[in-house]
Amino acid sequence: MKNQGPMQKDKQINDEITVLLRQLVMQNQLSMAGQVLKVYFKRHWKLSEELSNKYVRGYFSKYYPKQLERHLKRLH
Repeated sequence: MKNQGPMQKDKQINDEITVLLRQLVMQNQLSMAGQVLKVYFKRHWKLSEELSNKYVRGYFSKYYPKQLERHLKRLH
């Protein structure tokens, strides 16, 4: 099966992690949520630093696009 990005059929993000991410996002802690998710991808999915970063960006683009947009505007 071709690689479909972070939401592959054979890999899912742990429920506890998704709850934590949602809580952090709702508290406007997107940087911390991104760090948590990046470490999760690296340790549990055994991804490289570069691929983990891409997956984090993809995850927030898909599930929290408005919050990501606000976060990126604050950075610039």
